[in-house]
Amino acid sequence: MALKLLSKQLHNVMNELENHPGFSAGPLEDDMLHWEASIMGPENSPYEGGQFDLRIDFTVDYPLKPPKVWFLTKIFHPNVEADGKICADFLVGHWKPSLSISYMLMAICSLMLSPNMDNPAVQEIADLYMKDKDEFEKRAREMTQTQAKARI
Repeated sequence: MALKLLSKQLHNVMNELENHPGFSAGPLEDDMLHWEASIMGPENSPYEGGQFDLRIDFTVDYPLKPPKVWFLTKIFHPNVEADGKICADFLVGHWKPSLSISYMLMAICSLMLSPNMDNPAVQEIADLYMKDKDEFEKRAREMTQTQAKARI
């Protein structure tokens, strides 16, 4: 079931992301359960100009169980652990089988613009964001420039 749905989703991703040039996604070689994706850092954010690569691993239980999604590119963000794991409700407890891959990528981009301070993965970064947003943005921008194939 998962492979058939992922084949359909691949077609949908190509069509949906055609209108969003900052996104891409597709399987690694011919393995439909393991995908790579990329997101361009959103404008008006400290990630602007950076290309952030992600990995998406699906299980044979997809879409009943969410995929595992993580950043391959290092990012300074309160909702992303040091190993790249994304702490987002829609990827864990609030997963819905109807969520598309395109939706997930756009939701991750939205999280880059507006971190979820109710559920930080890294408390130290969340505290910096809350107490000194300018310093947070400076550090996030610096990491983007050094880690995210920045085009700044």
